[in-house]
Amino acid sequence: MLNIKDQNYFKRSIKIFIIATFFFLISFILSIIFSPSLETFKNISNQVPSSLDNVQGLHKLWNYILNNAIQVPFQMFIFSLIPIPFLYFLNMISTSIITGIAFGFAIHFDFNKGAIMVISSVPHAIIEILAMCFVISGLYKLNQAIIRKISNLFRKTKKQNFSFKLALSNLLKIYFLISLPLYIIAAFLETYLTDFIYNLFT
Repeated sequence: MLNIKDQNYFKRSIKIFIIATFFFLISFILSIIFSPSLETFKNISNQVPSSLDNVQGLHKLWNYILNNAIQVPFQMFIFSLIPIPFLYFLNMISTSIITGIAFGFAIHFDFNKGAIMVISSVPHAIIEILAMCFVISGLYKLNQAIIRKISNLFRKTKKQNFSFKLALSNLLKIYFLISLPLYIIAAFLETYLTDFIYNLFT
């Protein structure tokens, strides 16, 4: 229905999501076990863009969309143009680890409030990371096409090139038809549902 000419993009996205979940769980468990310091938590908090501080409602929603749905995917796209495999995974890995550490610290610092924070934040965190995984799935083929073209320059026996044009076309379809709507849903949840759930239980 989406006319994406890559039969494995969905399976690849799920595999990437499993990797993200692994990094999240490991960092979450280690944060609870080793009790990160308050300074560590402050450093994690500094990862939140300053444009998201002290804003509410639609303004906050727009800033989340601008940062998470536009700036971050564009940064991953730039990384994918560098002929180094999996460099574009860095944003997803750092997001998963930072989220895991923040959740683990919150629960260790105050179990009741921390648990409520985690429960209220999980819905948007899952959807946001899933959206990121779909983008990465498209970037995988784009990066693969670039690496194959460059590596063939140094091979006597050339391997079949992957179509950069097709990979870019599939990436744009995946982003606009799948990832961007998921990012927008995550932004709505983060702006409205997270605070609603947290205030409901506190």
